[in-house]
Amino acid sequence: MKKLTALCVASLLCCTQVSAQAQQPYFDQLLIFGDSLLDSGNFGFRFTNRVGDGNGNFSTGAYAEIAPQHLGKALGLATNPAVSGGGTNYAVGGYQTSDIVKSINGTGLFLPREDQAGTKVRDSYLTEFGSVNPKALILIDGGGNNFLGAAANNVPVTEGMVRGWASELVGGISALSAAGGRYIMLSNLPDLGKTAAVQAQNIGSPGAAAAASAGSAGFNQAVQAYANLSSANIIPVDLAGLINYVSNNAEGYGFANGDLGGFDQRYMCFDAVNSDCIEHPVYGKSQATTADPSKLMFNDGVHPTARVGAIAGDYMIDVIVAPQVVGQVPSLGLGIARTQQQSLAQVMRENRWLVDADRLFISASGASADEPTGGDQESKHLTLGLSRAVAPGLSLGAAISMADHELNTDRSEFAATSVGLSGLVNYRENRWLAEASVGLNVVDYSDIDRKFNLGSQNLTASGGTDGHGWHLDGQLAYNLLSSQTVSLAPALGVRWLNTNVDGYEESGGEVSNYQWGEQSRASRQFRLGMLANVAVSESFSLYAEAFGVSEEEDADETIEIRNTNLGYASYRLPSYQNDGEGFADVSLGAALSVGQARVALNLNYTDEGEGRESAMLNYSRPF
Repeated sequence: MKKLTALCVASLLCCTQVSAQAQQPYFDQLLIFGDSLLDSGNFGFRFTNRVGDGNGNFSTGAYAEIAPQHLGKALGLATNPAVSGGGTNYAVGGYQTSDIVKSINGTGLFLPREDQAGTKVRDSYLTEFGSVNPKALILIDGGGNNFLGAAANNVPVTEGMVRGWASELVGGISALSAAGGRYIMLSNLPDLGKTAAVQAQNIGSPGAAAAASAGSAGFNQAVQAYANLSSANIIPVDLAGLINYVSNNAEGYGFANGDLGGFDQRYMCFDAVNSDCIEHPVYGKSQATTADPSKLMFNDGVHPTARVGAIAGDYMIDVIVAPQVVGQVPSLGLGIARTQQQSLAQVMRENRWLVDADRLFISASGASADEPTGGDQESKHLTLGLSRAVAPGLSLGAAISMADHELNTDRSEFAATSVGLSGLVNYRENRWLAEASVGLNVVDYSDIDRKFNLGSQNLTASGGTDGHGWHLDGQLAYNLLSSQTVSLAPALGVRWLNTNVDGYEESGGEVSNYQWGEQSRASRQFRLGMLANVAVSESFSLYAEAFGVSEEEDADETIEIRNTNLGYASYRLPSYQNDGEGFADVSLGAALSVGQARVALNLNYTDEGEGRESAMLNYSRPF
C-alpha cells in the first residue's frame, strides 16, 4: 500500500503528496480453448471473411478479427495462436469436445485433429505449464463440431452422446479450475438449426433445422447442468442468445432481411465455397460489384461475418466490464457518507474558535468529484441541525441531512437520494481542542442505469436498490498561539467511511441482464495537518485547513453475479480495485456576522483519485 511520504510542512497550505498509483488491470492473460468460433489463426487463417482490397475484391486482405480478438484488445491482452509458440489461443477449427480437453490436459494440440493423423504442435496447456495463472481470464466453447461430425458420418445423435459431450467439456473446465483457474468464461452453443448450412439443408430435408435446434438446445442444457455441479467459477456467455438477438433485429443492424426467392436472407451466406449454404445473390462474394459481407450474418455455412464477430466481441467485453461499472455504485455511497460528514464541518469550526453558545445551523453544499474510472460524481446536500453548549468548553449537537446524488460515466448513469442523522461533539480545555462526529444514512439508489453497445445498438440495463452508510470522524489539535485574533493548531485525526449496497436485479439489457449481489466499501484515513483561524474584525474571520491524508484501505473486490437469462449458478468477477494512497485535503473559508446570525462560505479541494471539490454555504444563529 502506498503511504504519504510527507504530511504537512512549513506552509499551512502546502502539503507533500504521493500521486495515485495507476490501477493495475484485473487480468494479465487471456487463455482460449475451443473450436473455429474462437480460433484466432492456428491454421494460418481465421474462420471469417477477408477484409478485401477496398475495391470489392474479398478474396484478398487479412482475415477479419473474431470475437475473442475484440475481447483481448479491450482488455489489453494478446490472443495469438498457440501454434506460434508463445500464443495463448488453443482453439482450433474442427475441434470436438474431446480435442478441446486434450489441448487442456491431454495428449496435446494437434493440427488438424489427432484422429485425422494430425501433427502435434504443442503439449497440452497443463502438461506444459502445470498450473493456471490466477490472473488469467479463460474463454472456452465447444460442441458444434460434435454435431457436425455426427451428421457427416450419418451417426444418429442420442441423448447419451449429448450428455457425454457436455460432461467432457465441463471436465476440461474443472481441470483448469483445479489447476488454479479462477475466472472461466463458458460460451454456450448457438442454435445450429438457425445456421446458413442447416437452413439450406432444410430445403431438401424438411425437419433438419428443427432437429438441429433441438440438439443444440439439449447440449446447452446438459452443459449447464454439469457446470452447476462443478466447483469452478464459471462465467456463462450466452452466445446463442446474442445470435438470436442479432437475428431478430437484423433490419435494425442493416443486415439483409426478409424473404428472397422463398428463402430467408438472414440465412444466406457470403461465401458458399463448400456449397453448404446459399450465397446471397447481391451481397455474396461472387458478385463483382456488390459483394459486401457487412450486409450478411454468415460468412459461410456455420461461421459469422466480421460484423457479427464484432458484435459478439462487444457482448463478451460487456460480460467482463459490467461488474466494474456496477462496482462504482459503492463509490457513490462513500461520497454520500463523505458529504454528510462535511456538512457538519462549519458548525464544528464555530464551536472550536468562537465563544460557547447554543446554535441553530443550516448548511447547503454542492460537491463534484472526478471518478478514477472516468466520469463525474455530483451531490447536492441540505443539513439542518442544533448545537448546544452543555458545559464550559463542551458542545453537543445533532443534525438531519437530505441529499441528491448522481454518478455518470461513459457506461453508467446512477442517481440516488439519501436521508441521514448525525451527532457531533466539541471540547476545549486550555489550548487543547478535541472534536468528533458520527453519522448514519439511508440511501435510495432509485436509478442504476448501465449502458453498453452491441455493435450499432445502444442498450441500457436498469435497476434500483437500497443501501446505507455511516461515518466516524475525530481529531485532536493544540493551539500554538495565545492570541485572541490568530489561531494556529497542528491536528491529528482519523476518518472512517463505510457504505453497503443491497443486491438487485436489472432489466432492459436484452442478452445482458444480471442479478447483482450485495456490495460494501470502506475508507479508513489517518490525517495530519494544520488548522488556522484569523479574526479580521469582530464580525469577519478567515480560516484555512490543510491535511496530508493516508488512506489505509486497499480494495480488490469481486461481486457475485447471476445471468438472469440463463439457468447457471452465480459466479464472481472483479468489480473494483484500488490501492490505498496518500493525498492532500485543503479547505479555505470566510465567515461574516450579520446581526446575531453568522454566514460562512467554505471551499474544499482534495486531490484524491482524479480530484474532488466542494462548496458549502452555512447559516447559523444563537438561540
